[in-house]
Amino acid sequence: MKIYLFRHGQTVYNADGERFCGTSDVGLTALGWQQARRAARLIRGVRPVAIVHSGLRRSLETATAIRESLEGGEACPLVAHRGFREVGFGAWEGLTRAEVNRLYPELYAEWLVRPEEARIPGGDDLYARQQEAVDAFLDLVARYAGGDLVIVAHNTVNRLLILGLLGMDARHYRRIVQENACLNILEYHEDEGVRLHALNRVPERDE
Repeated sequence: MKIYLFRHGQTVYNADGERFCGTSDVGLTALGWQQARRAARLIRGVRPVAIVHSGLRRSLETATAIRESLEGGEACPLVAHRGFREVGFGAWEGLTRAEVNRLYPELYAEWLVRPEEARIPGGDDLYARQQEAVDAFLDLVARYAGGDLVIVAHNTVNRLLILGLLGMDARHYRRIVQENACLNILEYHEDEGVRLHALNRVPERDE
């Protein structure tokens, strides 16, 4: 069983100074839609049994663009699963890194060094979100056993999920890069667990 794990395309927050965009529900830019359609080329010929998104607009729009670009994609259901929503940044939502550094200098400095220990007001715990994402993944592979899946999620949660599936904890998540509309390919075997076949493939580089 193969799982094609995407990050969503560019959003207005990505394009505007890299604002913190966890649970903020923003949509794709025109470039983001273009990236999503290009990303679908990376799985040309794949016929997934479902395309899963997080329920946030940028994830749903990317999933929609991928489905529209796949041959026979109209028959593939779009399925929302909150387990793949982005990590929430609480009081930092919508702020740029410069703004956060000005408003929360000590906490921001800690977050840069030990993100898993930094307690952002109203923000999510990285360890808890990692476990939630892994549980969501296992729920999906059990539900759709035997069929290939597409999952469209987010920058931080993708990194946490990949690490969790490989037996590594949340403090290492910055070692993994997830560019807009990138693709990761995972293979799942019930008796062997997960193998990682591709990481952070982006269509502009592959085509």
